[in-house]
Amino acid sequence: MAGSHYYTKEGELIDGDLRQCRKLGGLPSPTTVLNILGPPGLRYYFRKQMFESTATTPRLPNESDDDYFDRCCHHADEHGQAARDRGGDFHTLAQNFHTIYRVTGKIPDPGNAYGSLLPQYNAYVDWYLHNVKRSIMVEQAVIGRGYAGRVDHVAEMIDGRIACLDVKTQDITKKKKFTYYSNWGVQLGAYAGTKTIKPIPDVLISVAVSSNLPAVVEAYEWPQSPAYYHDIFLGLLKYWCEDNDYHPN
Repeated sequence: MAGSHYYTKEGELIDGDLRQCRKLGGLPSPTTVLNILGPPGLRYYFRKQMFESTATTPRLPNESDDDYFDRCCHHADEHGQAARDRGGDFHTLAQNFHTIYRVTGKIPDPGNAYGSLLPQYNAYVDWYLHNVKRSIMVEQAVIGRGYAGRVDHVAEMIDGRIACLDVKTQDITKKKKFTYYSNWGVQLGAYAGTKTIKPIPDVLISVAVSSNLPAVVEAYEWPQSPAYYHDIFLGLLKYWCEDNDYHPN
């Protein structure tokens, strides 16, 4: 399944699927468990991609319905992959910034390879400098009871609270603002509930960055305690284990 990842009990990524995970006695990641809910906003996303594709893909003379449909699907797939690549590139930029700034106190140059993301990068760095006192953990393996993964970012905020954070990119418009999906909070709760993260997080924060211009950064603090979202995740983990007939300790 796309987006499924498995780890050893030592926190090492397993190169393989659930079958390989079973052989090694491995653990599912939070994102793998949350796949049972379906990707957030998927129906809207597919509708939007097909609308944009048909609007920008003129029909050829004498083209059959099936051929035109296939061309539109191909165009939509390419656009979707480009959006995923852009989101992945920004995630890499953010993690590189966290790592280098934590050690050196210097803001790294994103380089020409990420030039198109420079406005978003600068906006995110500005948000960080105004809201984060120090990074504590960056892209680090975490082990929970029956699951494992890699937490993006744990930091001490300016107000002294310890936060478990992640960065998400979305297209926004004047009418369409950022959407915060509940499984983002549950995923952060899964990380925060592991004994690997110390001190224990006080708050979970999703940081949304616009993938289009103008660059906008907005932080959303999940209203319930990390323990609340962790409990929800544990319930989903039980279902995932039952559904896959696999019950790792």
